[in-house]
Amino acid sequence: MMKKYLLYIGHILLLASLISCEDFLEKPPLDKLVNDSYWIDEVSLRAYSQDFYSTYFVGYDQDYRAFGGYFSGDSYNDDFLLTSDNVSDTNQRLFFPTSNTTGINSVTALWTNQYKIVRKANVMLEKIPKMNISDEAKKHWMGIAYFFRATAYSTLVKAYGDVPYIDIAVVDAKDYDKLYKDRDPQVLVVNKILEDYNYALQNVRTDDGVRQINKFVVGAYMSRNMLYHATWLKYHGTTVGTSSQQVSNAELSKFFKGAIDGAESVMKSNEYSIGNTYNALFTSENLANNPEIIFYREYTTGIATNALMAYNAKEDQKLGGATIDAINSYLCMDGLPTGQSPLYQGKTDPSIKNSFKDRDPRIYDTFVDSLRILNSGLFSAASPTGFASKKFLNEEWLLGDSPYVTGLLSPADAPVIRYAEVLLNYVEARYEISKIGEGTFSQSDLDKSINEIRKRTLTKWGETPVVNRKLPPVTLNGNSIAVNNIVIDDPDRDPSVDPVLWEIRRERRIELMMEGRRSDDLNRWAKFEYLNTGSSNNPNKTVLGAWINKADYPRISTAVKLFDPDNPVATPTQGYISYFSYSSPLRSFVKGDIKSERNYLRAIPATQITIYQDKGYTLTQNPGW
Repeated sequence: MMKKYLLYIGHILLLASLISCEDFLEKPPLDKLVNDSYWIDEVSLRAYSQDFYSTYFVGYDQDYRAFGGYFSGDSYNDDFLLTSDNVSDTNQRLFFPTSNTTGINSVTALWTNQYKIVRKANVMLEKIPKMNISDEAKKHWMGIAYFFRATAYSTLVKAYGDVPYIDIAVVDAKDYDKLYKDRDPQVLVVNKILEDYNYALQNVRTDDGVRQINKFVVGAYMSRNMLYHATWLKYHGTTVGTSSQQVSNAELSKFFKGAIDGAESVMKSNEYSIGNTYNALFTSENLANNPEIIFYREYTTGIATNALMAYNAKEDQKLGGATIDAINSYLCMDGLPTGQSPLYQGKTDPSIKNSFKDRDPRIYDTFVDSLRILNSGLFSAASPTGFASKKFLNEEWLLGDSPYVTGLLSPADAPVIRYAEVLLNYVEARYEISKIGEGTFSQSDLDKSINEIRKRTLTKWGETPVVNRKLPPVTLNGNSIAVNNIVIDDPDRDPSVDPVLWEIRRERRIELMMEGRRSDDLNRWAKFEYLNTGSSNNPNKTVLGAWINKADYPRISTAVKLFDPDNPVATPTQGYISYFSYSSPLRSFVKGDIKSERNYLRAIPATQITIYQDKGYTLTQNPGW
């Protein structure tokens, strides 16, 4: 029977607090866990490594706001409109900073916390070879250390680009050149990340028991992170701004291959498959037997629970709501986009009642298929945009009036990483590597990925009947994608993205909707221009919600603003709910302008720069900050 691997909640062991690069490199280890007497057997290694888990596998978290990146917890994205600029921390904003101060985009904790993990992994790698355990055990645990070190550096590179690369636990306190080295090139660090992941993939056990990392978790994360780095370097170059240099195809090919290798290690294992329970992936009390789950965080009443379900149940979704741009990205049941499909019924009346008919069944497992507008006096569980989420709602618990759908009481497990994402990582990496001259993208690649996902047969959940219906498979038609022998020709396609890649990206967007991946995707594709709010008299779809006619809802608050693109008058009586006025200041991204481009990377924390300066060294700031 296939075993699942979930986050071990208890027994998290804390090490000494670390503040700067100097601290985590120079100070000798004082905690008992890093003394030689501690490193005896695999029990000590297992206990020591549990501290990594709480950093990277937070699931739905355990609070009322951030949700670990799910729902409203993602940062810059065009799927979900936040109605507050202070939902969790400075990671989430409605608008781009207008000042070049490092304070607004500089999170010192991210820098220091990831370097704590780096040091912790380096300590493991230093101690394990000296232990009296089998060679197989040494390789496995070194693989665990390499996996977490790679993941820490991956997090740092995503945030900052170039970062100091350190692969030793302790540096001589007098060796300032090592203690205060400037940032290493991103390409160098990504090569080191790939080396670490490769070692882990080759040596971590396929089964190390429940609640523990295995080879397939390594492969899944390798596919995710190497795809990120490969595409970021392809579309941005070595950094942002005019100093950026193009990365060679040889380097890019190596990184794309890393993503493919990670994905294939999971795909060829025959341990995982796509199930028929999309909603259950996010709303189940126990994900242990779900064939799609590679790793998940367990929640248990009385030990650890979460609040995400409450925000998808009876409580109003005041934190924000889905955008019309996200809703429009869902295909119709014939597999064609709304601008092409004869099935789309929202052309003349784009209300939810009409526009939700005959759509990709996943839309009904993700959003309520009737209007739920805040400040109307008519609905509970309402959304500021009129599109209410139910992706994280268990209907049986709701109808049974379970306490699980209220407050911080949900025991629903969180899917940390799942098989469908691995398939999507694979198909994108395969297509991208083919475009730089490595191999040929084929129908087989689509069959292994998107068409495998589309075998999922969804069932009715909501007011719209979708019993046993699924999207048609896609076929490769030259430089395009076709369904049922009809070439997809989406009038809303970004002309800078070719048709095949556009549909690959669409499938990813829909399948992973509100799972915390969209912001990373827009960043690595260099597509922050998708986030622009537009102007007050012509707002973009990223700040528009559902279409309504005010005559149908006379109790709607005057605070609810509407915009009709065909009749852009000051006070329309019908149109899309507009939150443009809440997105202040204007969110405007100008491609090529460093004040915009700088937002693809965070500012290096000012505190770290000062530490270097005090010792006579320089820690280079990112362009534009």
